[in-house]
Amino acid sequence: MNKIGIIGVGAVGSSFLYASLNKQIEADYVLVDAFFDYASAQAKDLNDAACSMANNGSKFFAGDYNDLKDAQIIVITASVRPKDGVLKDRLELLKDNAKLIIEIGNKIKASGFKGITIIASNPVDIMASVYQEVTQFDSSRVISSGTILETARMKKFLSEKINVKAASITGFVIGEHGSRCLIPFSKMRIGLGSLKDWLANGTITHEWLDNLNQKVKDEAFEIISGKGITNFGVGENLAEIVQAILTDRQVVYSLGVKLPDEYRNSGIYFGLPVILGKNGYRHLPKIRLEEDEQKIFDDYSAEIKETIIQLLDDLKIEHNLK
Repeated sequence: MNKIGIIGVGAVGSSFLYASLNKQIEADYVLVDAFFDYASAQAKDLNDAACSMANNGSKFFAGDYNDLKDAQIIVITASVRPKDGVLKDRLELLKDNAKLIIEIGNKIKASGFKGITIIASNPVDIMASVYQEVTQFDSSRVISSGTILETARMKKFLSEKINVKAASITGFVIGEHGSRCLIPFSKMRIGLGSLKDWLANGTITHEWLDNLNQKVKDEAFEIISGKGITNFGVGENLAEIVQAILTDRQVVYSLGVKLPDEYRNSGIYFGLPVILGKNGYRHLPKIRLEEDEQKIFDDYSAEIKETIIQLLDDLKIEHNLK
């Protein structure tokens, strides 16, 4: 039986666990949380759900970092609470969450863990950068949830617009999980056609496409303003990532990964389509973006790199970023 660790079992963590259960990802799940009694109660509730299914042997229990040594995957969703309980910008969580991720990373490394880490604590790309620098785990085995959720939102809006299932749309949102994401429209396909075909027949307008990128960026805050948190979308996407790793799916997702040398501002975590399987991620050949898209990507990644360097320096963490 596989073993999966989850650190932080609040709304996002529990949504991931329930999505995993319903995707039939059978495993022993170790729930680690600052509030042990809460984690224990979540485990009991999830065990009830598992035992209500016809053929699911998953088991859930509250544990500690020592229980994570032989886990194949650890998912980190733990986070500090936004000030006043309202998240206005993911970067506002920066320093407090970085300190938490450093503490978690040191405890995970001390446990002897050798598996793959998936980070969903915001801001996810910066937290993945900090975690990888602190633990020095192989970068291909440290993943942030990246722009997989923005990609789902982009497909949602486009599928509603042209009345086709989201699965029929091939395309990705890249960049930061947040305000510095962008959609490379030049790389998108619906069936065998490009967006130019839909623009040509008038189904989509340039004005609508111009607004789509902002709609994707704003969607999280629309949800948060109504219910206080986003949890189901990210929970499902985390379960999808875990399933792809455990089944060695070798499928392409847009995730937060360490930018290779072919990219300007290499060395930081940023959203790119990569191939995901049992050993972590593998990079695709460098994306050939349009000139304006490349400039936006480089400008955004430069801003994030500057933020990461300043953060690591402030926290006195050694690094080789320049």
